[in-house]
Amino acid sequence: MIKVKNLSVHIQDKILLENIQLDISDGDYWVIVGPNGSGKSTLLKTLMGIQAPYSGQITLNQRHIKQYKQRERAQVMSYVPQNSGRELPFTVEEFVKMSRYSYHSPLSEWSKQDQLAIEEALVITDTQSFRTRLMKTLSGGECQRVMIAAALSQQTPLILLDEPTSYLDPHHQVEIHQLINQLNKTHQMTVIEVSHDINHAAHPDKQVLALREGRVLWQGSGPELLDKQRLKQLYQQDFTFVVHPTNQRLFAMAETP
Repeated sequence: MIKVKNLSVHIQDKILLENIQLDISDGDYWVIVGPNGSGKSTLLKTLMGIQAPYSGQITLNQRHIKQYKQRERAQVMSYVPQNSGRELPFTVEEFVKMSRYSYHSPLSEWSKQDQLAIEEALVITDTQSFRTRLMKTLSGGECQRVMIAAALSQQTPLILLDEPTSYLDPHHQVEIHQLINQLNKTHQMTVIEVSHDINHAAHPDKQVLALREGRVLWQGSGPELLDKQRLKQLYQQDFTFVVHPTNQRLFAMAETP
């Protein structure tokens, strides 16, 4: 679905990304990890075509990303940014409806297909019960589900999420991760997610891209991320590993002095 070759992003003399290589297939679930400032969000924005300029090549379905018009791109990939959206002066339904812009021209009318798309998105994300509420009245978890609903209503095969569980309590973190897993497994969406949760990234069903200082330090299957030397090189931090008593999966915990 996506092929990234020799991708570099420089702003003046600052290197944001350097020589990134990445191949993502239909149905994959990729998690991008790394310390703050490693280029994770820059990579997502470059894939979306909202970070410029860059050198190298990005192809989407064997077509160069620069050949896509903005509306075409919005019908292939959707994006959930870091910001919460609670500052927007719209109701939930109004906000989700706006994500259908790529299927409309200035003179086109709201269609049955448009309504079905947002209804399905509201049902999948369990947000239909507060569709008339203003965005500013939502909790963090509610708002994040609405942001994902807006992305879903675009009906794209690919979704990119930038730290979708930031600032959420543990219950809502689990809730959002379960929703994203559902999109991947049940609705066959390809997922690219930026995350600071290395244990989430280390799940057997995921692929991991580890960035440090704008460069690929390592990439591979989720469980292989949990290597003592690999994590220390990535985060400049020692980790302790424990085995979960129920599912026998390995978990990493940062060591404290």
